[in-house]
Amino acid sequence: MRSILSIAAAILGLTTSMSHALAQSVSGVSGTDVTPGDGVEYRFAYSPENDGKDEGFTHRLNYHHSFDEAWRVRGFVVMNRRGAQALKAKSATLEVLYQFFEDQEHHGWDSGIRADGVIPLEDNRPGRARLAWLNAFHPDAQWEIRANFYIGREFGVRAKDGFIIETREEVTYKLPSGLKIGAHMLDNYGASAHFGSFNDQKHQLGPIVKGKLGANLKYELSALFGLSRAASDADFRFFISCAL
Repeated sequence: MRSILSIAAAILGLTTSMSHALAQSVSGVSGTDVTPGDGVEYRFAYSPENDGKDEGFTHRLNYHHSFDEAWRVRGFVVMNRRGAQALKAKSATLEVLYQFFEDQEHHGWDSGIRADGVIPLEDNRPGRARLAWLNAFHPDAQWEIRANFYIGREFGVRAKDGFIIETREEVTYKLPSGLKIGAHMLDNYGASAHFGSFNDQKHQLGPIVKGKLGANLKYELSALFGLSRAASDADFRFFISCAL
C-alpha cells in the first residue's frame, strides 16, 4: 500500500514541473462487467500550465449501485479549479448501464448499453444526453481489449448542433504480479453538424497502469497526451475505487 501511494505521489509531483495543457480529463475507457453491490470512486486529473492557460485540477466523486449482474446505476459530480480560482462544481451526471453479454457465455466478450444524462452546474454550459455502447474482449487470461462508442446530443445554452460522436479504446496486459499495463486512447470527433479537421477534434493517447490493493480497492495511474491541437496537451490522472 505504501509503495503504491509513493508512486502516485511521485507521478503527481513530477507533473508540477512540466508545462503542457489546455484542459484536464477524468474520463476513462469504461468496462461493462456488472457485479451486484455498491461502490465509490475518486478520480483526480492534473494539467500543467500552457499557452497562457493556468494549470488545472479536476476531481470526480462517483457512487454506484448494481441491482444484479445486469443493471447498474451510477451518479457522480465533477469539480475543477484552474490557477488561483476557487474549486467549483462543474456538472452532475446520472448513468444507467445494462450488460447484455457476459464473457463466460460469449467467448470472452462483455457488452452493454449505457444511457447518460449530464446536468451543468455552471452558467453558460450546455447539458447532454448520451448513449454508449461498451465492449470488452478477453482473448485469454492476460489480455483485455476495450472499445466504447458514444453518441450524444447537447441541450440548453450554447448547445452544439447535431450529434456529438466519441470513441475510446484501451488495451492492457496482466503481469504475473496481477498488475495491468497498457495504453488507452480517447477521441472526441465533435458535432455531426461540423466535424472539422483532425486538429479541430480532440484526440489523446497515453499509458495506463492498473492494480488492486486487497480485495476491495482498485487503482489506476495514467497519462493522456494530445495528438491534435484542440486536445489537452497533457493530463496526468489517478483513480481509486472501493467496493462496499
